Amino acid sequence: MLDILDPTISTAREQIDYAPRPRSLRGLRVGLIENTKKNAEAVLRRLGEKLAAEHGMQVEVLVHKPQRAPLKDEQIAELKGRTDFTIAGIGD
Repeated sequence: MLDILDPTISTAREQIDYAPRPRSLRGLRVGLIENTKKNAEAVLRRLGEKLAAEHGMQVEVLVHKPQRAPLKDEQIAELKGRTDFTIAGIGD
């Protein structure tokens, strides 16, 4: 017997509420999530430097996340309490 996958089957749509955009980037606190891949931390740190120099942002938290693993609850709490937004980065 042969199973056939029909990619046209409809799926339920989920409403996503996007965060409002800030009027200015100046002074925003940035969180960085590094996943331990080669060069990920270096790329994120450089990005943080550029955001600080060009937009007056401040890197507040750098979290080191193991590859293929979710963030720990403590890491999420740290990001939520100290940042306005977060950038997840990868390397290679």
